[in-house]
Amino acid sequence: MSPKVTTTTTTEIKLSAALKRKLLTELRTFASLHDQFKALKQAMQKRKDTIQQAFETADEFDALVAGTKLEGFSMKYVAGERKVLDKGKLIDLGVSQEMLDEATVSKKIEPYMKVTAPGEREDGE
Repeated sequence: MSPKVTTTTTTEIKLSAALKRKLLTELRTFASLHDQFKALKQAMQKRKDTIQQAFETADEFDALVAGTKLEGFSMKYVAGERKVLDKGKLIDLGVSQEMLDEATVSKKIEPYMKVTAPGEREDGE
């Protein structure tokens, strides 16, 4: 396998003062909502952990694995497995890079806009 090189090109553009003000207002609101969302996700995970511990403490974890409903709430412990095709192993088994390239299919994805708040990593973490 040949090494891959990634490059980044930056183009500087000038925004009008009015657009810049409007964007900064929206982006600051976005950052505030994002912070609230992260806090809510953490609080919800804490509740999930507490619910799981309650099943474990009551020695009724099997009910959580099987799935339990309580007054409209559904709870289920899901422990799945994901399989991933390892292209390196395929090459080790004799599949050529050309064969991999020929079998690789491109699929369109739904367009979206990505916004990254200051202090966040580009991948959204």
